[in-house]
Amino acid sequence: MPVYLKKELENGNRIAVWEITESVEKLHDMVSLSEEDEKKLDSFRLETRRKEWLAVRVLVKELLGETHGIFYKRSGAPYFKDIDLQIGISHTKGFAGLAVAPFRTSLDMEKASPKIERVSTRFVNEFEKQYIPHEKRIEYYNLIWCAKETLFKLLDRRDVVFKENLNVKPLVMEEKGTVTADVIFPDLNCKVTMGYEVTSDFTLVYYINHTGDDI
Repeated sequence: MPVYLKKELENGNRIAVWEITESVEKLHDMVSLSEEDEKKLDSFRLETRRKEWLAVRVLVKELLGETHGIFYKRSGAPYFKDIDLQIGISHTKGFAGLAVAPFRTSLDMEKASPKIERVSTRFVNEFEKQYIPHEKRIEYYNLIWCAKETLFKLLDRRDVVFKENLNVKPLVMEEKGTVTADVIFPDLNCKVTMGYEVTSDFTLVYYINHTGDDI
């Protein structure tokens, strides 16, 4: 079972990443799906999408000991119906990630690519540009993107403007650590702490806690 990464935080948040090396059939054999989920799986045309979808269900079983159905709000945010736990989901090429906690949680993962520089002006603000070292800008852009995507999923609201409402505080990026960000809206002001890990395959960012207004 290729669990690439697995950790449990002190606050009860559980994080896991699955490296997807199995076939669709093998992944399917590892979980018990409802009739509704079987139909959903059959609706996916792409094999990669089927694998990602199944790998997340495998991670649920890995973290919770049994399969639980995952449902989705109109916004696209995932949730459980049958257990009192919150969930966060992410994918990147060849990997699926899951966060499970007794409170709202989220995570994001993305492999760093030079292509991110083309779109960096859409999510990196002037404050953040000041602390990004030019020679490592791709890695920093990717970390900031993953942090803001984690926040976007956590907030679950449509009016988020990455450059204006989410402000990632200065940091010196290492292989792993924490990153903080200010979340600023007329009706919400808080500081969010997230953990991160930078691997050769992807950058992972996950929610830890926050102070200030409740999310």
